[in-house]
Amino acid sequence: MTKGLKTRQFIIENAVALFSKKGYVAVTMKDICESCQMSRGGVYRYFSSTKEIFIAMLETDLAVNQALTEESIRKGVPADRILTIYFEQEVALIHSENNGLYFAIHEFAFAEPDQRESLNKRVKAGIQLLQTILEYGQGTKAFKTFDAEALATHIIYFMDSLKTSSPILDMSKETAEKQVDLLKSMIFIDKKRQS
Repeated sequence: MTKGLKTRQFIIENAVALFSKKGYVAVTMKDICESCQMSRGGVYRYFSSTKEIFIAMLETDLAVNQALTEESIRKGVPADRILTIYFEQEVALIHSENNGLYFAIHEFAFAEPDQRESLNKRVKAGIQLLQTILEYGQGTKAFKTFDAEALATHIIYFMDSLKTSSPILDMSKETAEKQVDLLKSMIFIDKKRQS
């Protein structure tokens, strides 16, 4: 990774913490400069606005998840392992110090109406990614037979609601894990019953 890409990623990572804490609308470029301990010119060299940083953050997140999933499937990682890691990451996000980020994403959609189409595309890409994992699991006989697109859609919207609500609702890790176990029971073939 070049120095420029590292700096760009550094700015995005600092912005994530700010957006998580303050929401989208309240964060200014001055806040980001102070958080990064960079001059305005240093930050503006990479991004012209908080909106541009927020968009880059969303694009980076999705691209990383797509690359990891494709690589895992190519390497033949078992589907139940891929999906378990996905759910573990989702539960971790619900209880992370950056859990306010998902509320900020919704705030971004209201504050920047011109970005709603790109956010809809992001959700569809997330559904497609999860659908790919589910279909991979069905193809390897690790998962039950079900409508992979419908279940992927349900999971994406369900997990989004948990992540968006988590900063304001008291949800224990145990409660979130029970919800994930319920989803797993709809997906995974019960190996105990097979033997």
